[in-house]
Amino acid sequence: MKRNLKIVLIKEVDFMRAWIKLLEHCIRNENLIPFGSKDDPKAIRGEICSRVVLEQSAVKQVLDGINYLPKYGKLFPFGARFIEHYVNEYTLQYIEEQAMLGKEDKRKFTYTYYDRFKRYPASNGKTIDQVDALRENLKKQIENNIFSNRHQMITWVPEIDTFSTEPPCLQRVWISLIENNSIEVHLDWRSRDLYGAWHVNLVAIINMINRDIAKPNNCEIVRIIDSCDSLHIYNGDFDQAKLSVASFT
Repeated sequence: MKRNLKIVLIKEVDFMRAWIKLLEHCIRNENLIPFGSKDDPKAIRGEICSRVVLEQSAVKQVLDGINYLPKYGKLFPFGARFIEHYVNEYTLQYIEEQAMLGKEDKRKFTYTYYDRFKRYPASNGKTIDQVDALRENLKKQIENNIFSNRHQMITWVPEIDTFSTEPPCLQRVWISLIENNSIEVHLDWRSRDLYGAWHVNLVAIINMINRDIAKPNNCEIVRIIDSCDSLHIYNGDFDQAKLSVASFT
């Protein structure tokens, strides 16, 4: 058994073409390996370590993902209603609904990214609203006409996640003012499902950042940099991933 994490850098101005390029790299780096844990074994068949830079039209396509992705619906296993539902998970209403569900309810998630961002558990038993903090810190950058590398949100809670069987895949969001009222967004992931989640992840998270942080500061997202330690295709999706590449026009 050997793991081969090929490092891939992609710069694109087309959102869907970026995804297809990533699929091609994973398919070329085919290497069937066991994955997960002994109690919950999985298998991945293509894996890379990726850094994707999206600019210009690609950013606009991500922001319009609810309308843009369904145009390519034959390439992946979900439709417009699924995409819209996933985007709606990044709302206060959704995390309130999750909080009301019992532990045994099958609809309840171990965590949601938006809940970790809005209600990150502090050591004093209270919570920290990282979204509000990031919005205010961006406002200060603009008002003071000064750049900063300090403004980020994290999901990982060591006391909860270190030995969890379902820890967060997304680790960090970093935002910087780069010029006037233009910002770029960096996303860091430890693990990511390329075929079934990469595109909808981006649509939901970037739309949340645009709604809660960029727009209130009259800012425009002009660049997205998405980094994944392990971006992979699950064994059961591998043949469909190859069909998606072959069908892309």
